[in-house]
Amino acid sequence: MAEIGSTLRETRIRKKIDITTVEDATKIRAKYLRAIENEEWSVLPGPTYVKTFLRTYAQYLGLDAHLLVDEFAARFEEPEELELPAFSREQRVRTRVERVGPPSRLVAAGVLALLILAFLLVLGLTADDNGDKNGTSQRSRRAAAGGDRGQPKKQAAAPAPAAPHGNVKLSVVAARPVWVCVVDARDRPRVNARILAAGERQGPFTSPSFKVTVGNGGGDLRINGKLRDTPDRSEPIGYLVKPSGTTVLGAAESPTCS
Repeated sequence: MAEIGSTLRETRIRKKIDITTVEDATKIRAKYLRAIENEEWSVLPGPTYVKTFLRTYAQYLGLDAHLLVDEFAARFEEPEELELPAFSREQRVRTRVERVGPPSRLVAAGVLALLILAFLLVLGLTADDNGDKNGTSQRSRRAAAGGDRGQPKKQAAAPAPAAPHGNVKLSVVAARPVWVCVVDARDRPRVNARILAAGERQGPFTSPSFKVTVGNGGGDLRINGKLRDTPDRSEPIGYLVKPSGTTVLGAAESPTCS
């Protein structure tokens, strides 16, 4: 297959489209567009931005966006590294614990005897409690039968209506150009991997919950009317928004709308 950058550049030149025209149409900065055409991937912020910019650029030129994104992933994207040091430490701790020898027979016999005594004690208490409850129930029924004579029976109170399920109302406000992906509780994209311009607002949307990924600190969230600032960082950050509160998601759980 031809080079990714060469395919995009040749298609743009063949259609006589200037790079500034692509920038205005896609909201992708010209230096990023040139970096994609030259396959200078290190110039772009990260793999998520690369795939998003590549997909948007290809769709604008009328190319097969999925084919180009798959080609990039196969040739240039590296798998995410796991936190091996933390895993290794846990593994060493587990190994040290497993090396402890088995308990002595005397200790095992003592534990077994205690368990048997505890079972018998609980069984005896349960039997006494059931007997007391049966006697109390019979006395209560006799007293109720005597007291109900000559009195009309009261109707049982209607059960209380069940409380409705809560929803959360969410808006995204762009303080500066920012990439945003928002999916609701049914995994339906509400903001489908778009780059919002500064001052642009999406929403409000209503759902039992939302998953949100913000490309940098430029996209603030308004949750049930309250503004939540997102921290400035170079890597995307994900959130799970529920009526009970907002939590930060790991990279594997954050939506990408792809």
